Amino acid sequence: MYIYTVERGDTLFLIARRFRTTVDLIVAANRLPDPNRLLVGEKLLIPVLGPIRVKVQPSDSLWAISQRFDVSIEVLATANIIRPPYTIFPNQVLVIPIVLPQGMGCIAWVSNRTGRPDIYVRTPQDQRARRITFNLALESSVPAWSPNGNLIAFIGRGNALWIVDPRTLNAVRLIENLQIFTHFDWSPNSTAIAFSRREIVPAIITIEIATGQTQFITEGTEVNYLPDGRRILFESSRTGLSQLYIINADGTGLRQVTRNTEGGVIQSVVLSSDGSRAAYTFPGVSISMVKIVDLATREEFETPAGPLGRDFNPVWSLNGLYLAYNASTEEGPAGLRGIIRVVDANGTFVQDLTDTACFGDQLTWGPNSTRVLYSNCLMVHPQLSVVGFTGLPIQITSLGGNENPDWTSVNCPPV
Repeated sequence: MYIYTVERGDTLFLIARRFRTTVDLIVAANRLPDPNRLLVGEKLLIPVLGPIRVKVQPSDSLWAISQRFDVSIEVLATANIIRPPYTIFPNQVLVIPIVLPQGMGCIAWVSNRTGRPDIYVRTPQDQRARRITFNLALESSVPAWSPNGNLIAFIGRGNALWIVDPRTLNAVRLIENLQIFTHFDWSPNSTAIAFSRREIVPAIITIEIATGQTQFITEGTEVNYLPDGRRILFESSRTGLSQLYIINADGTGLRQVTRNTEGGVIQSVVLSSDGSRAAYTFPGVSISMVKIVDLATREEFETPAGPLGRDFNPVWSLNGLYLAYNASTEEGPAGLRGIIRVVDANGTFVQDLTDTACFGDQLTWGPNSTRVLYSNCLMVHPQLSVVGFTGLPIQITSLGGNENPDWTSVNCPPV
């Protein structure tokens, strides 16, 4: 469904005509208390009567079809003029009112659509999702694709680091007793994971996927592999102030990168794909600013702050030209919603893509570096949405809560 911002002079009839849909369908998607009263700036979900059709099979129900295509039963029923108790018949043809964004690759995310959180995958252009874990994920799990697109890692049940193969559904627990928000990073060759274990002194450890063998590297947090796989970028307060450092994977060759002179903690460290620059948030949560540092020259760049000065979760585009982050606002039903702000590699403002993101939630770029996948908070439950430099945002899920996405260029396994 498109996400549309109401403008002065809009009515549901005019909006429906513009999108070639119906007033009833817009009302069903948004549960509007008074369809005749729209507010300028209000966000509306716009289902579209597109080309997707499905023929009802003898075992089908409207509920089952709505689950299959990730659309609410109310919207599906309205699109096909079906009244409660939603009776359908074999060979009946139903229109599926969804909008599918362009994009290749495979999306992984956390959804609680079955009543508890698990990891799901799908392609951007196919509404059908595949559940790949079963009672293993947490609400806080952040799935991360391996660079080769074969495995997904996440912190799940037992506060353990898990990996799962989306093709075979085989899940392996690598190590337990981590914190639920433990930061980790795949090695460039997809054979190991580096993570920080927060004990009395936080420790950076690597673990081999095939053998489970672990190795202590150094003290620190916020670990990132450099593209050569032989060096690691991380945060440490070993000198009393939070700084970024680079160290060889064997624990030698320590080099300080940042020259911070203020109190606070560097967090949410992310490395550009070519390893030339890192972005991070500083100094904390109540006030959080996104900064960029050139790893070779140590030159630092500030980014334009959002309305509240609370900016989170920076993420680089795969081509390294852009950095997106979640800039908090006071908008939205819960009082806090985020702007997806895009800057260039020097921190210069490029564009605000949307103001519908959930406060502080994860973002991820698509493989072509022109679209961002995020969770919107327009309703009670967060829903995955895609937005680009042009066009309206498109919501691509509807069932349960859906968040913390990651997007690989490798194709999904068949549903």
